[in-house]
Amino acid sequence: MKLDRTRVIFIAIIGVALLAICGVIGYNFLGSLAGGAAEPTAVSSSGNNGSNGNNGQATVTAVNLDSPDPIFAPSYDPNDGLPTYICGADAFGSYFTLQQMQVSGKDVENGFHLGIVPFALDGDPNYEVSEEQRTALLEAGQWNCLLTTLDSVALKSPGVITAVVDESAGADQLWGRDIPTINDLKNKRIAFSRGSVGEYFLYYTLSIAQLSPRSEVTLVPQDTVADAVAAFNNGQADAVSGWEPDIYDAENSGGVPLMSSNQLRIVVDVVVTSRQSVQTQPDLVQNFHNAWFATLKAQMENFDTAAGQIAQWGHNDWSFVYTETASDDFQAWLESVAQADLGDNAFVMRDTRPLTNRLGIARRVWAASDVPVPNDDIESLIEPRFVLRAAEQASLQANGNPVNDTFSMSARTQLDLTGVDSDAAATLAVLPCRTFNFLPESTELTLESRRTLDNCVIPTLSQSVGLLLRVRGSSAWPANEPPYTEADILEVAEGRAQSVVDYLVTQGIDPARFIVEATLPPEDHRNSDDPLVQADDRFVELTLVTVGR
Repeated sequence: MKLDRTRVIFIAIIGVALLAICGVIGYNFLGSLAGGAAEPTAVSSSGNNGSNGNNGQATVTAVNLDSPDPIFAPSYDPNDGLPTYICGADAFGSYFTLQQMQVSGKDVENGFHLGIVPFALDGDPNYEVSEEQRTALLEAGQWNCLLTTLDSVALKSPGVITAVVDESAGADQLWGRDIPTINDLKNKRIAFSRGSVGEYFLYYTLSIAQLSPRSEVTLVPQDTVADAVAAFNNGQADAVSGWEPDIYDAENSGGVPLMSSNQLRIVVDVVVTSRQSVQTQPDLVQNFHNAWFATLKAQMENFDTAAGQIAQWGHNDWSFVYTETASDDFQAWLESVAQADLGDNAFVMRDTRPLTNRLGIARRVWAASDVPVPNDDIESLIEPRFVLRAAEQASLQANGNPVNDTFSMSARTQLDLTGVDSDAAATLAVLPCRTFNFLPESTELTLESRRTLDNCVIPTLSQSVGLLLRVRGSSAWPANEPPYTEADILEVAEGRAQSVVDYLVTQGIDPARFIVEATLPPEDHRNSDDPLVQADDRFVELTLVTVGR
């Protein structure tokens, strides 16, 4: 039976399609046999340079998926049957738990070989791994884990947070010249290392005073922190955001610290695990977390031995931990980071709302800076089960404390305000929210005013341990017969200020962190019938203050 022409063409098309599919499958199969040499180039859908002009649309950029060779322990035997676990990390004190784990053999004790990809190792260009490449390699599943900051996870969603490493407790800083408060950053030039946590620290600081990084300051992005400080010292910038030790060079041109992460705990380091590892190798992921906390336990119980192991790992000019001075060098790294031990991690992972809140805040800060952010579910970025299973093992509980034992997400640092002179407290920023509505004939805040406090005050207070809030209430002084007295007006003013404090306390802010004050209207506003004058005198001024920078 003859086939008509249409059917012949149709059959031919189907045949060609099948051949093409078979060809692709065969190519990928051969590529996998070749160890991934034919790996396709990844496409990144988010940027982090904070300078896009695409109306919020993600910039598509090709990213290299060739990973540098991981460094294994000298005793590594690829034929012993143990799986490998690959982690990428910068040279940073709390990240050196990886080096300690490898040298001490905690990885092998827990059934795997740890491979470390150390970024910017010894000036070797093969280890110059960009932020985009780091997240792409994790997202592709070529690495099992990446040690990075929480704000980076919020920006890119490359994997899931499976443990908390630390809070920056002074390492990240903002310096300036003749800039007494955050509000005074308006119209100033600010240098930072593009794509770094220093950029996020700057954006968050600006958000406190609701200053737009796109229209109310001039951004001066640089390639490195050292370059940013150099731009500041050369007069190209009025302020600089960076981290120690480079940031201290800002003093050379008259710079002074304005804000640090010792007060504002917005920089959180985390272990981010690839989704592929969580889904297909959960036992291996658990073994890594067991080894991590076992290594932390050993570090806190015998610090000198741990420091010596980190020095023994080598590459001392990269880690700045040297054999002769290992304990002092390692301690210097850890003094400005508040490490999270197993107990801290278990506390956080039993109730992940503080983490999800911080992720949400980070996304709002990035978005307000015109940086595109993902629209996935924030709660899906946290996987608590590995920490919680590790916490069930008594053998992993440390009997010592970290060098800096001020991790705040699990136990708020209580501030002792005994003897604090409110006049001596230095003003850090006057918050832009000032006018609050109250229910008629009452000092009770309206729902709208509560929402204003939720956005303007709570994010900063909930992520800080070294900041106080001066709450100064003011009331109008309307004409009356008999006339109101100063005591009458001050009572209403203080009542409104106290209402703001009472609401913030219900949201989990420590009552000890408030300085409540009341003020009277100017003399020419007293006994006034003018509604505009009266409205001008009804406010609650909120000022972030610190008793020392």
